[in-house]
Amino acid sequence: MQSVWLARISWLALAVVPGALSVPGASGDATFSADNVAHLAAVALLWLAWAAVAFGLIVLHPLSLAAVRWLSPMVVAHVWWMALFADSASGLVRLVAALLVAVTLLVSLRAEFGARHVQAAAYGHERRHLLRPPVAVILPSALVWFVAVALAAVVLHTERPAAAVPAAVASIVVAGFGWRRVSVLTRRWLVYVPAGIAVHDPLMLRDTFMVRRHDVRAVGVAADSTSPDETSGESFDITGTTWGQPVQITLAHLHDVSLSAFGARMTRTLDRVHVRALRIAPTRSRAALSETT
Repeated sequence: MQSVWLARISWLALAVVPGALSVPGASGDATFSADNVAHLAAVALLWLAWAAVAFGLIVLHPLSLAAVRWLSPMVVAHVWWMALFADSASGLVRLVAALLVAVTLLVSLRAEFGARHVQAAAYGHERRHLLRPPVAVILPSALVWFVAVALAAVVLHTERPAAAVPAAVASIVVAGFGWRRVSVLTRRWLVYVPAGIAVHDPLMLRDTFMVRRHDVRAVGVAADSTSPDETSGESFDITGTTWGQPVQITLAHLHDVSLSAFGARMTRTLDRVHVRALRIAPTRSRAALSETT
């Protein structure tokens, strides 16, 4: 909880640092009194991104977690660029702004921060544990992010309205498209409920995988090497190729798993399989395993 408040305070404090959210070549007062369309578009785009992240930090939810992790690096890149190359503020002010956004960015990338957002939307006695994103999703998402940043850079560094306004609209559209794509990553959970265990993964699974507690034989750290069961098709990996130590749910008997089109491509199998063990990759494996009792 302390880390969430640290991110909130750091990000909200950025708004009162003189010139922290200004555009190149503008004074602090010009941030709020733009005298041309290009300048106004740049200021509006910058403050819109800041406000979206601020909302995501205050209102905890899986979708707001996606907004924070998607948009905050864009603002961080701008603030750091201003701190290194712009002359619109004193060295101390630029350093303070750079430190504030760095604190928010580092906190927002921590697994505990994601866990707070995911759990905030849980129902009743649910305990949700966020799953790690597949590498195959991160790389295309990074490309979309860079395109949105490049368009935003055009808005921030041009003085021609004919270029600034279309670039601002395009940046918002691309950023919104990317946010919709990455928001699915914050809705991938291992869920403990009193009746059993569920794996909610709209990226890899077509339907939520649910199993009653008496049908679960064991939940533990998955072996690094391929087991005979996995070779025979009884153990199934839906981590999507990611980092970290996977967790294996071993079942008392065979269960059906319905895969999405993406999940079937990633696992190179049919869209429905019968499994005796399922592998997933929570962001906090130890915390997930500690709740098995």
